Amino acid sequence: MLKNKENLKKILVILLITIMSGIIFYFQTQKSGLHEDEGYTLCSSVNPKNGVMDAYDSGNTNPVWRSHEYVKSALSLAPGNILNFKALFMNQAYDNHPPFFYTLVHFATLFFGGNFSLYSAFIVNIIAFICSCVILIKILKLLKKDNLVFPALILYGLSMGTISMVLFQRMYMLLTTFILLYFYLSLKLYKNNFIMDKKFTVQLGVATVLGFLTQYFFAIYAFFIFAIMLIEMFRTKTDKKVISKYVVSHVVYGALGILLFVPCLKHLFFSDRGLTNLENSGYFAHIFDYLKHLAYAFSINNSNTALMVSILILFAIATIALCIKSKEKFVVLITIVPSIFYYFIAVKMTSFQELRYIMPVIPFIVLTFFFILNEFITFKCNYALFTVISIVLVSIGLAFSEPRFLYKNYKDILNIAEENKDKSFVYVYDNFFNHMQSVPEMMVYNRTLIINVNNNDELHCVIDDESLNGEDSYVLSIKAYMDNDAILDRIKDESNFKNVSVLYKAPDGLDANLAKDNLYLISK
Repeated sequence: MLKNKENLKKILVILLITIMSGIIFYFQTQKSGLHEDEGYTLCSSVNPKNGVMDAYDSGNTNPVWRSHEYVKSALSLAPGNILNFKALFMNQAYDNHPPFFYTLVHFATLFFGGNFSLYSAFIVNIIAFICSCVILIKILKLLKKDNLVFPALILYGLSMGTISMVLFQRMYMLLTTFILLYFYLSLKLYKNNFIMDKKFTVQLGVATVLGFLTQYFFAIYAFFIFAIMLIEMFRTKTDKKVISKYVVSHVVYGALGILLFVPCLKHLFFSDRGLTNLENSGYFAHIFDYLKHLAYAFSINNSNTALMVSILILFAIATIALCIKSKEKFVVLITIVPSIFYYFIAVKMTSFQELRYIMPVIPFIVLTFFFILNEFITFKCNYALFTVISIVLVSIGLAFSEPRFLYKNYKDILNIAEENKDKSFVYVYDNFFNHMQSVPEMMVYNRTLIINVNNNDELHCVIDDESLNGEDSYVLSIKAYMDNDAILDRIKDESNFKNVSVLYKAPDGLDANLAKDNLYLISK
């Protein structure tokens, strides 16, 4: 009877993870466009020469036309580059990120014949998500809190924060998985009186090295978990040889991570991804910005400051009460303390305040939340109540909120591209990178000229281009936040193209989940 009950639980867990994955997949089918960083992910994972698909040929200071075949090729994995690990290495050395996630995307592209797809990075992320769910189950079983498995999985897996990070085609879902794995192995080591056999040493090493090679923020979480483990070893007067092995192992892990990707030293100490970010200003404002992201992650109205702060205070009080009452103080502290330090360090170390950077905190908030409930609500079938609470919370999110990074309106932009695919396409922006958001439409138009108005007045390349002047019309895209009228007036004043028709107007407002491009038909 007991065995049948356990088998039923396993089946239900598998079914739950399958349903959650199916819901996330549904949202992926709604994804029409890309964040510029996602475009960079897909390009730098497969392109051995030009990870950002820039607008310039070698030795040419002016932008050059890119055919739709060129753009497709730039975002496709050629057979000769399948094992070109040097290119992967160099692209990420240039980008200031470690290479492991991009390597996985590189091989995931093979499922689509090496061609561009919105699903190649998604495959990596959805597998990482499933793995994170399995690790979460293992954590709870290790702590003998099986009653929390279903509610914790539901609240974690169907929170807007988690869904958004699976959809976001960057490394943050994978980062979260490795942090959870490192946390689980640390708890396992604690339960085993800190004894590390060869198998465990290798497991911890793989988790540590690959976590570091996925995203450098892994080191922040790992450091504080490591520190708490070390303090506990000294507190319990663990054998010095055991402590020494633990410390030396981590030194070896760190050295191996650095040796496998030496550019990390430059990234960490001399780039905008590393210690230079300690000079960032606006710290306290950014704390609040990230608090709003956390509120969104759990579908709390982040426009209601009073509500948000009230929930934070209540959660903090409940957490303190948990720390005082719980008999498993070490487990509680190692769950909570690294997350707090990580949060405040992430606030300081990031130039942009975005959900992605605090994604790893989400599963630990879920664990803390249910540790609190489990400590104070102790009747026999409390898991049923906890499951209902999770279902209600995620249902509110699914009903009244929406995952980020869908860019649903980009479908309209792609439709316009299809209607005008025989025309030339001029893309105007003001930096070297954001055009990666628009590579899908560049694959449709006959050819594309990418213009950076802040680089040597490149707009003259449009006005003076003989081949373009020989055409009757072309499609012009301008970022909505730029002075569109000034650009259009100059084109009309200095070229033979005098007529402007609006093809698409970007939605008003600051919604970062929408593509912000205005499209015009420029004709003579």
